Amino acid sequence: ELTGRECQYCPLGQKAVNQMMATNPGRVFSVNIHRLGFMSTTAAPNLNTTKGASLFNAFIADGIPAVVINRMEDEKGALIKTYPNYCSSYVDAQMKEVAEVNMGGQVVVNPVTRIATITVEAYYTGDSKSATNYLTIMMLQDSIFGSQSGATSNPAQIINGEYCHMHTLRDIVTDTWGDKIEQTTAGSLVTKTYAYEIPEVIGETGGNNGVEVNLENIHFLAFITEKKNG
Repeated sequence: ELTGRECQYCPLGQKAVNQMMATNPGRVFSVNIHRLGFMSTTAAPNLNTTKGASLFNAFIADGIPAVVINRMEDEKGALIKTYPNYCSSYVDAQMKEVAEVNMGGQVVVNPVTRIATITVEAYYTGDSKSATNYLTIMMLQDSIFGSQSGATSNPAQIINGEYCHMHTLRDIVTDTWGDKIEQTTAGSLVTKTYAYEIPEVIGETGGNNGVEVNLENIHFLAFITEKKNG
């Protein structure tokens, strides 16, 4: 999801995507990406990130809220970007596709050192269309409280008068566009392990506007793509 705290229609978009996640538990996942200068303020809590901006710039639509679903392309090879309320047909189409790779992962966090040991396994049940694939691991954070224009259109995320920002991109453990996987034929088993130090605060630009990274509210999302970028 491409979104922003000063976008009055973005809560409606988040509501639509949340419904798709609830309807398809364990199959549909969302990442909320904020970008400075595109209806996303740096006032606390600052939800903008440099890596998120790179994705946002590549995926940018005519306006937000907007979504990219599995980096789907149209018949001309252009990235499909649409509004959240109109994306259910694309989501349904993706869930009917047969994946060439199965993934599993585990994260162990040391609360003292804040080191997350992340292990991802990928097993190829079929040949990928691309000789090189890319593994991306993102860190997301839930329950970040702050202002949101148009919040009343998504009342489920208003708690004690504040908007509760969910599945918000905080960092990307791998390269922004993913780390190379070069064993992409049927029968290949790929294992990658990362030691990632979880920052205490992300988004600090002066004036105490960063977001504390609460270990209880973070989770990691891993996925594999066939292309380096959008």
